[in-house]
Order: sequence, then C-alpha cells, then structure tokens
Amino acid sequence: MLYSSYRAAGYWLLGLLAACSPDPADTSLQRQDAPPAAAPVASPAAPASATSDSLAAYVWESDVCRYTGRYRPGSFSQAQLAGTWHVLYNDVWLNYYNPLPHQPATLAKMSLDSLDDHYHRAHRYLENLAVVPRPVWQQLKQARLRELEQEYQITRLAMQAFTQPEVLLTGSPDCLPLVQGLATHNDSLTRRDWHRFIENHKTQNASPEQYMARYLDRAADANWLTYAKIDLLTYGWFNCANQKTARPEPTETLYRQFDQLFVQVESACDDVD
Repeated sequence: MLYSSYRAAGYWLLGLLAACSPDPADTSLQRQDAPPAAAPVASPAAPASATSDSLAAYVWESDVCRYTGRYRPGSFSQAQLAGTWHVLYNDVWLNYYNPLPHQPATLAKMSLDSLDDHYHRAHRYLENLAVVPRPVWQQLKQARLRELEQEYQITRLAMQAFTQPEVLLTGSPDCLPLVQGLATHNDSLTRRDWHRFIENHKTQNASPEQYMARYLDRAADANWLTYAKIDLLTYGWFNCANQKTARPEPTETLYRQFDQLFVQVESACDDVD
C-alpha cells in the first residue's frame, strides 16, 4: 500500500539541532534510537487552480519517492497538511541533538543553556504547527509534545548528573540500580556499578577482549571517575531512561487516514537496485 512506502521518519530538526558522534571505539555503547540515514522532506506545492472547487496539490518526499496528493482546498489548508505530515512522520525530537559527552575532552562542551535553547525552539516549532482539525491529529500532536518534554527532561537530568549525581535519585527508579554509587557519592559502589555495566556489555562489542582491556586501563587511571560517569550516564542511565519514554506509535490505520485526506495520490520513485 502507498502509506507503507513512505513511512520513514522525517528529519526537519536536523537543520535546527546539532549532532555529536560517539567514540567510534565504543561500538557496543552507541546511543539508542539513532535515526536512519535517509531523510524524508515535506514541501507544499502551489494550488492547481485558483477556483474554490478545484483540487490543490501537496507534495512530500521520501528517500526514493516524490508524492503529490490532490485535495479539496476547502477542507483544510496547506499548513495543516504540512503540520499533520510532521507529527505523523517525525519522532525522537531531541535525539538528533546529542549533548552528552562520549569522552573526557567533550565534557567542557556540555551546556545546559544550549540544551534549553534547543528544547524551547523545538517546542515552539511543534506547538505552533497547525494540523488537520480532526481529533486524531490533534491528539497525535499533543502526544508528540509530551514525547519532546520527556526527552528534554531525561537529557537534562543526565547532563546535571555529571556534576550533581544525586539528582539521579529523582529519575526513573528502574534505571537507578545502574548509577546507585554515583547518586550516593560512593566510590566503591560506583566502581562496582561500572564493572557490572562493562561485564554486561562486553559481549555486545566486536572485540570483547579489547573492550575489557580498555576498561581496565581506564579503571586504573587517576581520572577513572570521569570515564565511569561517561559509561554509566551517557550509555547506561540515559539509554535506560530513554527506553522508558512513552512514545506515540502511529498505526497502519493512522497512515491510511493520512492518505485518505487526499482525493488521489501520485508517486514518482527512483529505481532502487
């Protein structure tokens, strides 16, 4: 069906939100929910005719296809179609902006002010999106706003924990066992939590022996606590809390309902080998 061929999530925030890359050596500890490479783009087209009873056109793109939907302009506006497309096909609003450090050298670049600015801009953009005036789309927009708020809160808490680890006591209780030592400023427990985390993840690494050897070197380093915080907060606690985030999951019926906003939809797709 048509809706299944262009379900890939859009990336309108990539121009708005900066991205950081994790340490390539830590292949087993990549940030979860990473976006796919292709980025669908929605773009409005001019109405086919100026008369009120003619069909207007709305154009959007996936990684390989360009779609033109013809609709009755008296039913809803171009802006409402564009907003509906965004809340349906976009998710993970802040994960493309990754301020958490992946190595000690990037700690100094971490900024709560920068995170707050990115969040407020993303929230303002999403809140101001017009959607097709039907309950199903208005409810989806509100769910996206809640998703953004949760992403912001857990990212901010993880950032704060690098200097104030006790704030983790206010976070998800399911994720607290990962950082019990940090949250209580107990170095012995922190070393225990860190070692347990490494043991649980070494089998996911392409080279478990090298992964463990790197950990042992860092554990013996005078700066061991910084390395422990990066593993336990950036890769451990954050990923755990991120998995607990309630995310809207549009159904096939919802994608079909978007298609049904149009009288007809035409597609032009590139050949894919």
